[in-house]
Amino acid sequence: MSGIVWNGVIGKHTRINPGAIVYENCDIGDYTIIGSNAVLRPNTKIGHHSIFGTLSCSEGDNSIGNYTTIHAQCHITKGVSIGDNVFIAPFFIASNTPTISIGKHGTFPAKYNWLPTIIEDSVRMGCSVRMIPGLKIGHDSIIDQDTFITKDIPPYSHVRGGKDKVGIIIGKTNK
Repeated sequence: MSGIVWNGVIGKHTRINPGAIVYENCDIGDYTIIGSNAVLRPNTKIGHHSIFGTLSCSEGDNSIGNYTTIHAQCHITKGVSIGDNVFIAPFFIASNTPTISIGKHGTFPAKYNWLPTIIEDSVRMGCSVRMIPGLKIGHDSIIDQDTFITKDIPPYSHVRGGKDKVGIIIGKTNK
């Protein structure tokens, strides 16, 4: 095990790869892998048998379920809840800030009101999926690569995006 751990809980047989940084009050389950140079900011919760990929960042105050894979170079902002058995391919971005014009970012001392984002159980996402703040992706959904999510996605949905296109629901998964 390497990296920095302060007041955190690291489960048994969990591996934290070189260069990873784990901040205070993180809770990482058993048999979980934290990739090289990943960053877990305060109050990140990751379940058992999960993977948090190389160069990915959790901004803290969020949860990631059991048997979930967050692939390399993903950015998980505050207030994101990711369920069990989820697969997220590289370059996923979940945002939580409704506007960037209020001037209260960085080390501004006041609490910032961010919008929670929810990804339910058994969701599968391709590369380069982006989400605007405060949305929910329903369980057992498939999100194709290069999709920009701008509205809630109901359970069992299949969503397709593409270059310069907002995600549209094209059908239901076979559940």
